Amino acid sequence: MIYEKEKRYIIPFDDDPTARAEMPEISVDDRRGNFTEVETGFSEEVALKEAKRCLSCRRCLGCALCWAECKPEAIDFSIPDQDLEMDFDDVIITRGQDNAFEPVGSELGYGNYADVITDLQFERMLSPTGPTDGLVVSPRDGEVPKRVAILQGSANGGDDHLLSSVVLGVNEAILAINKIEDLEIVLVSPICQSFKDRFSSDAEGITGLQIVESVPESVERVQEEGPLIVAHSQNGDSKKEDFDMVVVLTKSKISPEIAALGKKFDQEIL
Repeated sequence: MIYEKEKRYIIPFDDDPTARAEMPEISVDDRRGNFTEVETGFSEEVALKEAKRCLSCRRCLGCALCWAECKPEAIDFSIPDQDLEMDFDDVIITRGQDNAFEPVGSELGYGNYADVITDLQFERMLSPTGPTDGLVVSPRDGEVPKRVAILQGSANGGDDHLLSSVVLGVNEAILAINKIEDLEIVLVSPICQSFKDRFSSDAEGITGLQIVESVPESVERVQEEGPLIVAHSQNGDSKKEDFDMVVVLTKSKISPEIAALGKKFDQEIL
């Protein structure tokens, strides 16, 4: 039964969703004699869980605007939930939209240097609706880079991952080269055989792109205002090169829910 409170129609619910996360606060003793913020804020992990909890409630807010706008008895708030069984010929399972990825080793500089970004960040940068309006600039100083390294951040996952990862890197390189005159991009990855068979000949013809079959080892900056130094090894021989910006190719992380769904349908989520 709905009821009116403060000129709003309120719909009571007997079931409660997942409890809200409690905002962490500093102790009473730490508050004395200063202007330190009492609430310390959520961690990234807790904030994401809290946002998902809010957006997955699946319950109306009780404003009853839909009930007020529709004809009388067009909406019945008292209808109980129902479980429906439906038959389908095929089921498509996707990774979802979390945009999470497997951890990137700190040796590649991600998280240490502002001008080391992920392929997802680079994709947003290349987009006309992205944070830089499609301009390719170094997040460190806002300058247009002249040399960019695209490094394979994770080789785990087999040939399927390496193939899709390198193809993404090549496509992003093409977009960047078309935006910046005389831009030089070096893609460093332990290239899989399927890429060599299907795409190597086309990729080798792209002006401004060099693909190096090698394993990225480290990214560092020796001088504060100096370039990024990328070290990679090929057949036991190590080589170092200077770059203005580094893009790390990541491996998407599958959420536990999607993995469980794939297991239920006996399908591997790549």
